[in-house]
Amino acid sequence: MFKLYLFLFILCFCNSATVLLAGPFSDFKAGAELSEELTSSPTVNRNMPTSDSLDQAIKNLDPQNSVMWDELRENLLGINSRVKFVEDVKVIMQDHVEEPHEVPLIVKIPKRLHAFTKFILIIENNPIQQVIELNPYKKIEALGMNVRLEDDSPVRAAVLDQEGVWHVGSKMVFVASPGGCSSPSCDPTVEICEQGEVGKIAVKQYGREGKAERIKLKITHPMETGFVVGVDGEVIPEYYVNKIHVDDNNGPIADIATYAALSSDPVILLDLPEKGQSIRVHVKDSQGLEFFSHNTM
Repeated sequence: MFKLYLFLFILCFCNSATVLLAGPFSDFKAGAELSEELTSSPTVNRNMPTSDSLDQAIKNLDPQNSVMWDELRENLLGINSRVKFVEDVKVIMQDHVEEPHEVPLIVKIPKRLHAFTKFILIIENNPIQQVIELNPYKKIEALGMNVRLEDDSPVRAAVLDQEGVWHVGSKMVFVASPGGCSSPSCDPTVEICEQGEVGKIAVKQYGREGKAERIKLKITHPMETGFVVGVDGEVIPEYYVNKIHVDDNNGPIADIATYAALSSDPVILLDLPEKGQSIRVHVKDSQGLEFFSHNTM
């Protein structure tokens, strides 16, 4: 059944053009082209999936062919979790990644699931497989973030509905130069690295059609994975943002547990159906430090 679903998904999208997300989404990374395709081949025209690369995606995305999925499902979604692989939870990101330490992605959630109760992003072949867990207090239409990729991997977005069923959308992503979790985001041997003020939070609100809203927040933080070796040969200890709370004058919007699979200086985007006032962000990191938003971008 999973292969049949993937085949139908390909029929719907194999002729789709690459999606260029302008405006706030494009602020992740200049020039990043994000696509809804299941994958594109790492060895041919990167903007045009081939039948071979799509066949490869079907094989790689099928959880029956994954040595990790059953364990991830049990540990992250629950031992007796009910899971449906669906086509309308769309993982939108680059087909072929050149810089794996900072990879932008967006997850578009269908209207039928806007009132979801939990969201988890999983990068199956990462050493840090869970990226975030979001618990919403309001409806959310889409969310985005910048992540690290260690190697080629299925990326899966799991959305829990109010009946306790997980709806999972997937995308296969190829990495040109593996090591996004074990290489520094800035290499001081080849470039000038300027560290910002740790804990600085910048927040901006964007109006959307129909009085809807987009919230973008950026947190200055190294997000150390614990896998990077410094210039002195010593391993840099893990140190990352692990909790984000977002609210406005009308109450809480979301609680987000985050992990070091997010890129350094992480960016989080939330699309809401209604505009709020005076967005506030409260952040905690793995050393117990707390930070509060106080300015806009």
